[in-house]
Amino acid sequence: MYTFGKHRAVVMAAALILFFAAQGSAQGFRPPESELDPATLLVDEINVLGTKLDGGLTFVGSDGKEFSMKDLRGRPVIMVLSYYSCDGFCPAFNGDLKKVLDKAQALKNVKIGKDFSVLTLSFDKNDNASSAEIFSKSLGIPSDMKGSWYVATFKDHEDIKKLTSNVGFKFFWSPADRMFFHSSAYYFISPEGRVLRILQSQVSDARDMELAILESKFEQLKPADAGNIAMSMCYSYNFKDGKYRLNYPLFVSFGSLLTGVAAFLFAANIQRKKVKRGKETKI
Repeated sequence: MYTFGKHRAVVMAAALILFFAAQGSAQGFRPPESELDPATLLVDEINVLGTKLDGGLTFVGSDGKEFSMKDLRGRPVIMVLSYYSCDGFCPAFNGDLKKVLDKAQALKNVKIGKDFSVLTLSFDKNDNASSAEIFSKSLGIPSDMKGSWYVATFKDHEDIKKLTSNVGFKFFWSPADRMFFHSSAYYFISPEGRVLRILQSQVSDARDMELAILESKFEQLKPADAGNIAMSMCYSYNFKDGKYRLNYPLFVSFGSLLTGVAAFLFAANIQRKKVKRGKETKI
């Protein structure tokens, strides 16, 4: 009896320990789940469009060389703000950009290096040229893109807040999750350094990417690019879903114009025939 009672006491003690351990875990020994409304991280696109970036902002590339925002002017730039210790979203967001750019270039209307450049820039003050190089290699940037896809950090950490504030980019560090929560956006910068378009989601449609690039370099398009000019005018950007849609009002207006011209020509032709018959009757 004594042995049985001792065994039962041990079992009960173990059960109590497990019970209170579970209770303690439930009551706060594990970090609380993060709750974040993604809408709070959206870029206020309407107020950011048209913002001119400071050409004096200086960066350090993954090769250790310095360059400025002014050095990138002359052709459109797709800017992506990321951080290089991220092991999830940032590599995927930049990786998707690489895939879509491959598809967009296959359409043969835009080409990296000739028509645009890409700048992946870290907003994490702890990043440096070494972490930028590791991140760049992890992306597997194709050889034809390497010379025009810059992976860089800020030379002066004070400039991080300056740029992110200007373009409405939001980010904060979560100690519980040990990661940054931040906006996700592709910024399309004009050859003069102004924000002309922002795509705030992972772009899967190569045509959307192509149109955003053409829109960014619209003022540089030449008469020989008549096809690209016409195509860019046939689409308009929809802020609600962040995609390009056929510019139906343009087609309606063009259709109305053609209808009006056709009606005018038809009436003019009838009038010409009446005049002609009148002259023949008099003779």
